Amino acid sequence: MSTAVSADSSGKPQTINLEDLPLAQLQKIKTQLEEELNSLTGAFSQMKQAQSAFRECKNCIDEMTPESKDKTIMIPLTNSLYVPGKLSDIEKVVVDIGTGYYVEKSAKDAASYYDSKIEYVQDNAKKIQQTVEQKQASYRGLLEIMQYKLTQQQRQQQQAEANKQPGTTAKAR
Repeated sequence: MSTAVSADSSGKPQTINLEDLPLAQLQKIKTQLEEELNSLTGAFSQMKQAQSAFRECKNCIDEMTPESKDKTIMIPLTNSLYVPGKLSDIEKVVVDIGTGYYVEKSAKDAASYYDSKIEYVQDNAKKIQQTVEQKQASYRGLLEIMQYKLTQQQRQQQQAEANKQPGTTAKAR
């Protein structure tokens, strides 16, 4: 037996037996679950992309060694336009902290900043993944109930058709 939890008009949780709902309502719940799963999957993907970007930043900081000083590098002006430049100070970096704000930090502080960002995003990605797994389990359960109800409905239709047709009764020999 599968159940769903929803809120009634007073906001209190209310348990609903999915097997008692008609197929039309189950279809609406299925559509809602699909939308939620798509949204959560997109959020999970964005978290993984952010985590990858933060790791890349952290790796770049880790690669800055005393030998990197005065090394020629390519500085991006756009996604596809670069100019040559030299690393003159490997002790300080400018960190994009979001919404157009930049902060100068020591390389060590910047590395710590990115470590904390990576951990924060990883924790949120885990929470989203757990939610996705729960929604997927609910979705599978819902599909099973819908399949059961469809099978029942088809059997009832077949029995109704068999009862309507004259001369289909079995005769004993």
